[in-house]
Amino acid sequence: PTSDPLCGFASQSLSHLTAMSEETCTLVVGLHLPQSEPDAAHLLQTAREDGFDYVTTDLPHALEPRTDVTALESRWWRSSVVGLVPESPTIHQDLIKQMEWAHHMNIPAVILPPIPKNVVKATDFARLVSSVALTASTNNGQVWIKTFLNEESLSAFEKLHRQCDGAVNIGIILTLDNDHTKASDPTAAVANMVALVHRTIGCQLKAVCFPTQIFLTNKRGYPALSKTHQVLFSEMLRRVGRTIRVLVEGPSAHTIQGNAGGGTACLPYLQYIRHMRQRTEITRILDSAEASLEEAYLDHLQRPLQPLGDHLEFGTYETFEKDPVKYDQYEKAISLALRDNLTGVQDKVVNILIAGAGRGPLVTSTINAIKNIQGVASSVTFRVYAIEKNPSAVVYLQSLARHDVHWKGLVQVIHSDMRNISSEALSIQRADIVVSELLGSFGDNELSPECLDGLHETGVVKESTIYIPCHYTSYIAPVSSLRLYSEARAQAYFPNSPSDGLDSAPMGNLKVMETPYVVRTHAACQTHMEQACWEFFHPSTSATRERTAHVEFKSDKTNGAGAGSGYGPVDQAIISMAQASGKTCAESLTIHGFLGTFTAILYTSNKDESTVVLSTCPANYSVGMFSWFPLYFPLKEPLFIPAGGNVSVSIWRRTEESKVWYEWGAQVFLGDQPHGCSAIHNPNGRSYHVRL
Repeated sequence: PTSDPLCGFASQSLSHLTAMSEETCTLVVGLHLPQSEPDAAHLLQTAREDGFDYVTTDLPHALEPRTDVTALESRWWRSSVVGLVPESPTIHQDLIKQMEWAHHMNIPAVILPPIPKNVVKATDFARLVSSVALTASTNNGQVWIKTFLNEESLSAFEKLHRQCDGAVNIGIILTLDNDHTKASDPTAAVANMVALVHRTIGCQLKAVCFPTQIFLTNKRGYPALSKTHQVLFSEMLRRVGRTIRVLVEGPSAHTIQGNAGGGTACLPYLQYIRHMRQRTEITRILDSAEASLEEAYLDHLQRPLQPLGDHLEFGTYETFEKDPVKYDQYEKAISLALRDNLTGVQDKVVNILIAGAGRGPLVTSTINAIKNIQGVASSVTFRVYAIEKNPSAVVYLQSLARHDVHWKGLVQVIHSDMRNISSEALSIQRADIVVSELLGSFGDNELSPECLDGLHETGVVKESTIYIPCHYTSYIAPVSSLRLYSEARAQAYFPNSPSDGLDSAPMGNLKVMETPYVVRTHAACQTHMEQACWEFFHPSTSATRERTAHVEFKSDKTNGAGAGSGYGPVDQAIISMAQASGKTCAESLTIHGFLGTFTAILYTSNKDESTVVLSTCPANYSVGMFSWFPLYFPLKEPLFIPAGGNVSVSIWRRTEESKVWYEWGAQVFLGDQPHGCSAIHNPNGRSYHVRL
């Protein structure tokens, strides 16, 4: 097939296996049908007519003629065909040749058979995979290992991936089966599968394969998945539906009358899978405006800002101002503070200071709160002072103050670092309320404590000044993610100073693995529920801004199922299912670092104890908010935790006159006995720090 209707798929499906189209967020579904003679051209023609997106073809182990190589243009090989290597006793002799042919045809992915169970054979297989994956990487090719949803198969893949030095292009194609129906306790078996899906998502899950034999038959004679498989597939779609591929493994196991089976006889399986993708609980997550905004950030590591040295760009301000939750919460907090402190007050000027105004969203929230306040005497007046150090943002603020009808006469813009401001510059006595949005992904990592404490020391505030936020707590949790670990290692080749371009030296392995990154976690598995590290109050109640935390994470038999990737709210239904496994402790797992999140109390009412909160912690996540992604603290080497093992995470916030930095590490215990440990990362801020 070479006609134009196929062009759309070439641009959005398997081309280098990138994320799916942002506009449609379609699910890419392929078909495998056994053929006596491999003919990808004929199969693709038939499959495409039924609506499948790609097909598989056996890779030749000998240079023999094939009809499809002259019938298919190269664009279809690189976008719509996945190579398949069947199990064979001669795989060690054949695979190199097969992969060379796949490389020649620019095939984007190759499926390899399951890892052998014999230890020696598995090691030989790992060496072979490492070799072919290295070759495939030069052409953006991926290697998918056929893996099953059980502890043995997943552990074998994790071991193979370590033996292959964490190659980023080696992933899992998860093949589902009906083994759980043979279990003596089906409920416990299903619960274990739910926890295993959670773990699999952190193990480079690239595709899921549905053999037609696992489908049941509904009342109309059509295929349908069991309730168990529906739950598992729905969880995969909710978590990684934007990047996962699906493969239907034929031939058809159902007899469909007439033309309803399509040319492949597998059309009903495709229709069922696409129907599941369109369920409300799936589309609500994958097709939302928030999902569209996040698309470019999935598992993309970003070096944290130097908040006192870097100036945000115009578009960055604009993106985060679209957050539908954050500024509503700020407005509620400001409204409560005004209500609590102005009821019954006469003849007062209320001075509200916006510390770090950006392009003015907090000013707008403040103005809205003032406009909508009730029960305040008309003799009470307001002054709003917008302090901003970014000169380009100041131009925007001044334009609003001059031309916006709501800002005129109310808002005064001051270009200054808040730590150096004076009461003369503000032309006020002292502030009654200080509003700021200086929080980073880990709460304090963008120097909110240093900035607000510095402001407090300038004398423009008083002891009774209300701070919004007034209190924030940093949280941490272990994470298992081959993707994040590989992405962190890949940063070693990036320039140390991007502004120097090609003249800059690369960052190097040490620096990149001792740098925390802001990331919208996606292909990740938070293995335990997050725990608190430390907290800050404003006005400050501590003489130091240094902090230390040693947090112990006990063995969790669900492996953190329900916490998802560490971004977004906890799924209580998944937790309940996973807890029914009957296990007393967790299976073994590997962690690749830690995720930092925070909870901030904007304001607590002194009248009725109403509290306004912002949180990125999964346990009490502010649903709909996207202004902050987690902060990923990588480990230089993956840390293995045996079955029933506990992990103790240590993290320090260190400060000097000119910089702030974090140091972190972990130890593993089996009972009371030490079982392993990581190095302490970033001592003395040697690889990463935030400048003061």
